[in-house]
Amino acid sequence: MKITVEEINESIKKIFDESKLTSIDSVYEKIENSDDLKLIIFFHNIFYDNINLIYSKIIFITDKDKIYLTKNNFVYLYDINCEYKRIDFEDIKEFENKIKKVFNNKLFGENIKTLSDFMKSPSTLVNKWLSDNNITDKSVFGFKYEPKITIMPCKNLFFNFVINVSDKYEIYLVIVKENSNNYKMTFKVNNKEKEVEIDNLNMLIREIGIFIKENI
Repeated sequence: MKITVEEINESIKKIFDESKLTSIDSVYEKIENSDDLKLIIFFHNIFYDNINLIYSKIIFITDKDKIYLTKNNFVYLYDINCEYKRIDFEDIKEFENKIKKVFNNKLFGENIKTLSDFMKSPSTLVNKWLSDNNITDKSVFGFKYEPKITIMPCKNLFFNFVINVSDKYEIYLVIVKENSNNYKMTFKVNNKEKEVEIDNLNMLIREIGIFIKENI
């Protein structure tokens, strides 16, 4: 069954309305040695019901006129390090059921789930670390994910945050996946800048707490 791009767009709008995410953007890309195009749809900060996901994207293949899908499947970004999974479907109803299943059941990799879970209550988690380490003169008032670029290739993917400390200071934090094993965290506050490499996103809370302790 031929499925139109319009049907796909309408289904996605129905599933992910404006109340459920920070931003949704799309772009078409050429495919080498083919007349077909890639339709790439980017999602930032999906939060609704019990769902929380900081970032993902889904990719369809369309005809050159951007009217029909030429393949009844999509691939979605499963994890941060350019890892994708493919999902086949027969019609628009099956597409809707399967895309809902991916997000509702959080069928994503460990890295993206760890970062997403952290963003449920980042201020509380960092403040607990500060309290547990006897740091009582400073606390996190706000922690925002602020994507500077909403459309980007996965190999250049980075996450941009602003941390409000004691309602006096703003720390800018950028997290980049360096390779298959490491993440680079870059902190900036006033004229200070510090880079830290970690091999596990579970170290995020500790490293943020240490930076606040030593630089604020």
